[in-house]
Amino acid sequence: MNRKKYTAVIIIMLLLLFFSGCIQSQETLNITKPVLVAYNCENGVKIKAEYYSLSDNSLHFIRITLPDGRVFTLPQVISASGARYTDERQIEWWIKGDSAIIKKHTANGDWMEIYHKCAVEK
Repeated sequence: MNRKKYTAVIIIMLLLLFFSGCIQSQETLNITKPVLVAYNCENGVKIKAEYYSLSDNSLHFIRITLPDGRVFTLPQVISASGARYTDERQIEWWIKGDSAIIKKHTANGDWMEIYHKCAVEK
């Protein structure tokens, strides 16, 4: 699926989620308490991750804090392996087991790894 179609699908899903709250429902959705995980990456870089989901498990998302202080909140998207969180525009967080990588979107449209070999802090 190309980026424009993917972005349109995400926007539609978020609108549906927003407007579904306008209709009375038996179940109230809540955001679960975050699971906090610290990661140590190559060259001593530390990244904080907070994993969230809606109470009905219809949406999972992450809030990551990069070493420079920038914070991103990213929805989980489909992946072949592991768990991938991305806004498809700026940044991608991909985990598998206890390891993770972060990629950023470059000006020419490619993804470039910016933090490698991140592992859960023990």
